[in-house]
Amino acid sequence: MNETWSSPECDLLPKLKSLRIPTLVITGDHEFIPAAIAAHITQAIPNARMVTLKDCGHFSYLERPVAVRERIDAFFRVK
Repeated sequence: MNETWSSPECDLLPKLKSLRIPTLVITGDHEFIPAAIAAHITQAIPNARMVTLKDCGHFSYLERPVAVRERIDAFFRVK
């Protein structure tokens, strides 16, 4: 993993710009990945939305399954 991420050829952001599917980025307010990174990913994907769950870390689907389901359901109701 470290070799991949440290490689100058490893830049997934340009690929994200080509996505044309509904995208919801879910992050937690206790996530070990910085919120700025999640925001950057969200901005790179056309029409993506981001939600931040309170009292939640990296494994939101395990830590806050009801909240995750509610956000996903709401996201697809809007579409």
